[in-house]
Amino acid sequence: MSTTGTRNLLQRVKTLSHFIVGDPQQFTLENRIFNAICAIALIIIAINVPYNYITGLTVTSFIFSILVLAFAGIYYLSRYRKMVNLCIAISVIMINVAFAINYFYSGGIEGASLLSFTLAFFLTMLISPARQYYWWIGLNLFTVLGLIIYEYYHPHAIQPVYKTREDIFADMTPTYIINVVVIFVGTIYLKNAYTKEKKQGEEKTRSLEIMNTEKSKLFSLISHDLRNPLASIQSYLQLMREIEIDPQNKIQIETELLYVVNSTQEMLYNILVWSKTQMDGLNVNLVPVDVAAAILPILKINKMAVAKKKISLDTNIDASIKVMADINMLQLIVRNLVGNAAKFTPAGGSIFITTSRKGDKCLIEVKDSGAGIDASRQVDMFSLKVRSTFGTDNEKGIGLGLFLCKEYTNAQQGQIWFENNKQGGSSFYLELPLAN
Repeated sequence: MSTTGTRNLLQRVKTLSHFIVGDPQQFTLENRIFNAICAIALIIIAINVPYNYITGLTVTSFIFSILVLAFAGIYYLSRYRKMVNLCIAISVIMINVAFAINYFYSGGIEGASLLSFTLAFFLTMLISPARQYYWWIGLNLFTVLGLIIYEYYHPHAIQPVYKTREDIFADMTPTYIINVVVIFVGTIYLKNAYTKEKKQGEEKTRSLEIMNTEKSKLFSLISHDLRNPLASIQSYLQLMREIEIDPQNKIQIETELLYVVNSTQEMLYNILVWSKTQMDGLNVNLVPVDVAAAILPILKINKMAVAKKKISLDTNIDASIKVMADINMLQLIVRNLVGNAAKFTPAGGSIFITTSRKGDKCLIEVKDSGAGIDASRQVDMFSLKVRSTFGTDNEKGIGLGLFLCKEYTNAQQGQIWFENNKQGGSSFYLELPLAN
């Protein structure tokens, strides 16, 4: 069989499995296990109906016919109504009652009833919540031991069903085979399900540990980076109290402080957005957005950083382009990309922002003439692992901006990437779907 054929077969098996036991995204592990066991029990009981009738166990065949109908109803309630706890209780009690009645018509202790009780108890342990174990083992022991004791003192209560030695073999052998096969399949299924759930749990734990580590480092950086602008403002205020500053120096210091405050405000905004996302999750409102109307206000905000370093800011923005986006997310992405470009572009450099159509997508490019991105940092550029570096004018961030850009781009069903330019500097690309 070809690789494609094998893949298709596996996909069909997976689809059939989800149809029988339920989709893992919609059903709990316990619910799926019960559905699987219930489906297996239905098949086994259905097979036993004609087999028992042929071998002369007519009463057993009748009891199993009733069980087929009952388990069909139980499977429906569990698979389509998700009433798994009620179904477990009904099925366990019903099986014990049915097997107890059947005990008197299938040879008693000499028949296959005890093997059936053993299998029923194994399946009960598979499908039951741990808190019910003691109830079910008590019910099983009480029922089985009660039947054995009753037969011991009233042997004539058991109906003789085996006329020949061959009849005993015909009943016991398939019952044993069914027990072994069901125990094997049930154990494998349970073990695989447990291993899968355990692996997912371990992956979630590792992810949480990594996130907690990154958060700790992040807040450590925040506390460090907030001290510098606050110390600068404090020094300036103290200087104003102690000495008279000439107007020219005063304007220069205030310009510097205003730039520092704006940079700090941008950093705090990113932190607030990120923390809100961590607490509330991503809330995306995708609507047609005029790209030019969204970007131009961001460029005005960044004029101070660009002007301070004498960087030329050129644009080629198509005013006719509209994209499906969340305007707040789009503006945050562009603000971070332009801010990073200004941060790593040396004085006298240039930043070029363009928008264009690319099939059914809009491509936004932020190109700078800086030093480019070092190869050692490229892999983790959009993750919390990246460590922020000082800009060309000793600007400092916390490495959170590009992580938010990636998260928000994915949330808007877009793509973001970067390239180092051959002539120097780097280009960041943001691709979003065009609005119909």
